[in-house]
Amino acid sequence: MAKRQGITAKDIAEVCEVSQATVSYVINQTEGKRVSEAKRQEILQVARELNYFPNHSAQSMRQQRCTSIGLICGNNYDNAGFGNTLRGIKKYFDEAGYTLTLLSDSKDPEAGEILKNYYSNSIAGVIYIAFDTQVIDTSVLDANKIPYVLISENGVYCSKFEPQKAFENLIRDCILFCKDNHLSRIRYFTRSINGRILRNKYDLIIKAIQDIYPESDFERIICDIRSNRDEEIIVPMEEYLKNHDFDIAITANQRFGILMQNCILKKGISVPQNPRHICLASSPFLLTVYPKISSLEIPLYEMGLYAAELILALSREEPVNEKLFECRLIHGDTTKL
Repeated sequence: MAKRQGITAKDIAEVCEVSQATVSYVINQTEGKRVSEAKRQEILQVARELNYFPNHSAQSMRQQRCTSIGLICGNNYDNAGFGNTLRGIKKYFDEAGYTLTLLSDSKDPEAGEILKNYYSNSIAGVIYIAFDTQVIDTSVLDANKIPYVLISENGVYCSKFEPQKAFENLIRDCILFCKDNHLSRIRYFTRSINGRILRNKYDLIIKAIQDIYPESDFERIICDIRSNRDEEIIVPMEEYLKNHDFDIAITANQRFGILMQNCILKKGISVPQNPRHICLASSPFLLTVYPKISSLEIPLYEMGLYAAELILALSREEPVNEKLFECRLIHGDTTKL
């Protein structure tokens, strides 16, 4: 296969009759260099017409700095908010001329892959995405002074900051809503596959129950299934709804929330809905269905943008400013009183 030949800054310089350095100044928006506005626009126009893009790998070698950040996604590929977070990260990196290096999600207590990529100058730091209260061990990175940022529903964290609690506070808001409206019979629906619970917000919920509404009748309903098919998940949900009365269902994620809502509607339509329902997912889609499912608003895109900004500042040893995020409970039709 023939080697791909790309347009270079030299080609742009020849067309525009300027030096290669002038092209570099314009393309990279270098401050303090005097180039007329007419010539600047001409260079940019020619670059667009010839599909010229700077070679970031070459720039990194010349400047002796790495322009890629490692990304560890955990078990979040099917999370409703994962795409929004990734878009925020990518937008900031695209504008900054950085790329992402996808790292393995396999258990690696010694962080061998991270160490190899960091010390070979393949990555300048690491972003972890850790939704659903995943626990991330950063001890090896701390010991080796490798810059890292962690994104969760709670906010964006690095070793210079105290952990944020935006999502934990939101869970408390949900339980406070139940208390204020006398919804005492609370059922939290989650799943396990062959006895193994895959996603678990239970610890946050039970703590909020104990602190805010200890007199409530709270129960966790675990749908134990053998596969991950919708038709199998629905069976224990429908069975429980048929044989039990309660005030409000809380579901753990978008998929579970939609399945639960379908089961509630099969039982019978009532206004206001009984039982009521909150889905602990940040997904605009849940507010487009009918009835609109009460759910969460977590600024995951903004968190991604900020995480990208933060990891670049840390990798360059620049000052960093902490940014706090707020999560909200958005009421749809399923919590109308």
